[in-house]
Amino acid sequence: MKNVSASFMDALVNARERGLVARSLVYVTARDRDTGVPVALGFWNGGEDIDIYVIDGESGSVVTRTYVSGVNLEVPEIPRVSDMTIQTVDIKFSQIAPAVQQLVRGWDVRLAPVEVHQLLLDPETGQAAGPAEVSFLGIVDGQPVETPAAGEEGAITLNLISSAIAMLARTNPLKSSHEGQKRRDGDEFGRYSGVVENWDIPWGQNT
Repeated sequence: MKNVSASFMDALVNARERGLVARSLVYVTARDRDTGVPVALGFWNGGEDIDIYVIDGESGSVVTRTYVSGVNLEVPEIPRVSDMTIQTVDIKFSQIAPAVQQLVRGWDVRLAPVEVHQLLLDPETGQAAGPAEVSFLGIVDGQPVETPAAGEEGAITLNLISSAIAMLARTNPLKSSHEGQKRRDGDEFGRYSGVVENWDIPWGQNT
């Protein structure tokens, strides 16, 4: 069961009486194409750029991050599963937003880690009901760019898959590749693994 902060849970429990505004936040850690250095950019579907407290997806600690608005961010309902199913989430952005252009064209987002958070706001005060909670951790599995029709804006979609299950499903080509086997030349443990089965050891005799 997912643990959430007391303030977040209180906002959910009292949503019928007080009302509630939910917002989605997306944080992508890409790579600089020239240097390979990790670079991060956050987006949300609120009305203005913000610095907000969120729960870090790796450490679980509360951190402050900056999120950019005005990108027509669309985050679908994220399925909750309890088995080994690989979850997929398609996140859409405006194709013409400068920040999105920087992300997908200026940087390399292949296999980039992505954190999706849910932020709850009090409809009267506009204040956050505690730090934004993690709703999905994944990696970028594709980035198709839709070509818009005449007069339309178009969109960029990041196809995400759940990072934990993706790691479990990943294959290791070094197990059988020629290059991988050559690097085992100094492996004394496996040196005789193919000939042990041919040894004929008579019972009751020392070898």
